[in-house]
Amino acid sequence: MRLVHGPSYRDNFTVVAYTISGVTMRNPFVRACAVIALVSPIGLNAQTRVFLVKLGSDTIGLERVVRTGNKIEGVIVRHIPTNAMLKYSIVLGKDGRVESYEQGSYRADGTPAPANAQTGAAAVGLKMTFTVDSVIREVPTSGQPVIRRTAVPKGTLPAIGGSWFATEMQVAAARKGGKANVIGFAANANTATSPDIRILGPDSAEIVNQGFRVGVKTDKSGRLVHGDQSLTTQKYDVTVTKDVDVIALAGVWASKEVAGQAAAPTNTPDSVVATIGNAHVVILYSRPAKRGRELWGKLVPFDTTWRFGADYATQLKTDADLNIGGTKVAAGTYTLWLLPSQGQSYLIVNTRLQDPRDPTRRLWGTQWDPASDIAKIPVQKHLNLPTDEERFHIFLDNGMLMFHWGNSGYGVSIKAN
Repeated sequence: MRLVHGPSYRDNFTVVAYTISGVTMRNPFVRACAVIALVSPIGLNAQTRVFLVKLGSDTIGLERVVRTGNKIEGVIVRHIPTNAMLKYSIVLGKDGRVESYEQGSYRADGTPAPANAQTGAAAVGLKMTFTVDSVIREVPTSGQPVIRRTAVPKGTLPAIGGSWFATEMQVAAARKGGKANVIGFAANANTATSPDIRILGPDSAEIVNQGFRVGVKTDKSGRLVHGDQSLTTQKYDVTVTKDVDVIALAGVWASKEVAGQAAAPTNTPDSVVATIGNAHVVILYSRPAKRGRELWGKLVPFDTTWRFGADYATQLKTDADLNIGGTKVAAGTYTLWLLPSQGQSYLIVNTRLQDPRDPTRRLWGTQWDPASDIAKIPVQKHLNLPTDEERFHIFLDNGMLMFHWGNSGYGVSIKAN
């Protein structure tokens, strides 16, 4: 059984207003600043498109794609979780298939990213050349060219991390030939792989990866107009926006980071440490941010077991027995989960701690196993709280274990057993 992250995709999405690095833009007028150059609307230059990636009200990054004849050049910039830039170029053959691909990773200030510390592989100058039945990949390593030739199906595409244009190409390939084949630069990539792409209609598709579904909307020509990750743990929302000088924007983000004004991280690790009677209690969890989103019943859907935070599964450690909401929880280490509902909601105590695929790693927050539940404890709903918590917050107060987010949340009594 897996966690379900939301009931459905949003079929329609209209950008009324958005903000990039403090610049607010409203359609059809643009209010620009001196640092960020906002140029002509997409309708006036069909060869240039920009994908805007948002998490709630916050801009995570952008991808600018320019096509001139058979050549496509793209730049991806991000500033969450870190400032980074990827530049790529694609050359298409007369039949529309990819003939060659090149990419480089850069810091936000435009300088090349460092080589891989373990393998010595360079971050720039990576190349692919596609033939009818193979791909020749060149990865400069420790100052020397390393070339690998790999058999792949005709029409195989380059894997471009974080690229929504690459997603567009994959959906188009699946729509045309039943599936898409992709390959990246990793040394262990000895064959092409096929993403699970499901065509839902003439203008929609979904990509399924490890049970999580990404919704894709396209126009009549197959160009992506909306990417919806609301059913994944990332929750990103992607739209096509006005042309933006993304390299200048990356420079703004880099300058802010140097000035100590870096963007807030997606999630922040935290802990609760307390003595309750004779029990020493530690709760380890990660705090996602609200970012302007509707929380309970939307971002955290009702009647679905939730990871009780973000990233790794929330852990409770106690060296003595506890009484939580009238239920005995013996000394030990557990994971905590929440089952919110419009009616009665429950805190779930579970004994699984390690990743079932790798026992050396902590359990991830999407790996809830109901067979390992040992307690399902009713909790009290707290509404209209006086403070609005931007980040999910677990804390102890006057004999209560509280978990608040926004201006509401839940609580349950906790004491030594």
